[in-house]
Amino acid sequence: MAIMKILLTVFVVSLTAEIISVQGAQTTTSKSTTTTKASTTTSTMMPTTSISIEEECAKHNNSCGKCVSNSKCLYCKSDDRCMKYPVGEVIPRGADCSLSEARWGVCWVNFEALLIAAGVIGGILLISLLVCIYCCCCRSKGKRYQKDDAKYEQQKMERKVRQDERRTERKSRLDEIRRKYGLVKDDAPYSRFDA
Repeated sequence: MAIMKILLTVFVVSLTAEIISVQGAQTTTSKSTTTTKASTTTSTMMPTTSISIEEECAKHNNSCGKCVSNSKCLYCKSDDRCMKYPVGEVIPRGADCSLSEARWGVCWVNFEALLIAAGVIGGILLISLLVCIYCCCCRSKGKRYQKDDAKYEQQKMERKVRQDERRTERKSRLDEIRRKYGLVKDDAPYSRFDA
């Protein structure tokens, strides 16, 4: 639900920016013409009129294709009416036109399906992003574990070598003590008896 709100907010912000840029271009402008005659300058102002968005949308009543071709207009199929898209709101009010009957952008998709599709696509993108982040983290952990395992194996080998050295040292000391006190065992405890 939060993803849908974020997507709709981004959608409305981009739509608002587009409307503001179009309105800025449609505001009353003045053309000035300057004529120079022997150091005399004359300028005349010629105002141009512009049609409001409501009037522009109302011209396209009974024609869904022409209405939705203008991104500032919303077509209501239930009463074949083209009206201004409510820019201040994320979703058009139900009092103007129900979501299942509202058309914006294309005539063959109602606004309700458009919102559901945007939510599904946003959810899929979010899940894909989370899976990618998880995979990247697992790979880096795997490399770290490999380094730790290699370090552990190296330490294990070093301990084994030291242990073998101590064992041989102990054995040599014990052999010295046995020789010193005459406790050396012969290699062959049985000798041949010659009679």
